[in-house]
Amino acid sequence: MSTAKTLLMFSTPIIVDQVDDAKAINAELVKLIEQRRTVDEGLVRSNYGGWHSKQDFAHWSGDVGRKLLLHVLMMARDNTNTAGDGQPPEWAAEAWANISGPGALNKPHVHGGAFWSAVYYVQIPQSDSGNLLLHDPRMPALRMYAPLLRFKGAGPEQVARIAPKNGMIVMFPSWLLHSVEPWEGEGERISIAFNIFARVPARRRGGATMQTTTKFEE
Repeated sequence: MSTAKTLLMFSTPIIVDQVDDAKAINAELVKLIEQRRTVDEGLVRSNYGGWHSKQDFAHWSGDVGRKLLLHVLMMARDNTNTAGDGQPPEWAAEAWANISGPGALNKPHVHGGAFWSAVYYVQIPQSDSGNLLLHDPRMPALRMYAPLLRFKGAGPEQVARIAPKNGMIVMFPSWLLHSVEPWEGEGERISIAFNIFARVPARRRGGATMQTTTKFEE
C-alpha cells in the first residue's frame, strides 16, 4: 500500500462569506445606489457597459455602507498573518458600486496597490450569467507542456467560476487576475467592489504615509 501524501503548497486564498441580515441591507443599498447613479456619471475602468461609480462609496452609503466596509476589513484582518515583528497593520478600504445591464461585463484585470480585493452582491436576479471568473496565476506556464492534463485533487486550473448570490462576499488577493462574464439575466446585476489596504506603521516603512478611506477599529 502506498504511503505517499499530497502536499498542496503555494495556494491562492479565496474567502467566501455571507452577510447577516443581507435582505434588509440590500434593500437599502439598492435605493442608495440607484439614487447615486442619478448624480454620478460613473467611470470606465474594467467595465464594458454598465455603471461604475466613483470610488467614494463610504461617503454616501450611510450606516449600511459602513457595516459592509467594517465586515470586509474584519475579513482581511482575520485572514492575514503578520511576519517580522508581528505588529499587525491598520486596515483601510475604498469601495464603489457597479450596475450591470444586459451584455455588461468586466474585462480581466487586477487591483494594483491593494493587498486584498472583494466583491459584495447586492442584487442578483436568477440567472446562470454574470459569474465571477478567477484566472489561474500559474498561466500560461501551466499549459505549456501538456494542456490536456490536470493535477489530481489540486482544485480548479486555468479558470474558476463563482456564481454570485445575494448577500455573498468574495475576497481574494488583489494581484489575482479576475473578470466578470456578460450579464444576460433579467433586470440589473448590482454589486459593490472593495480594495483593502494594509497601512503599516511608519517606523516600519521609513516614515511613509498612506491615504485611507475607512479604518477598522475594534
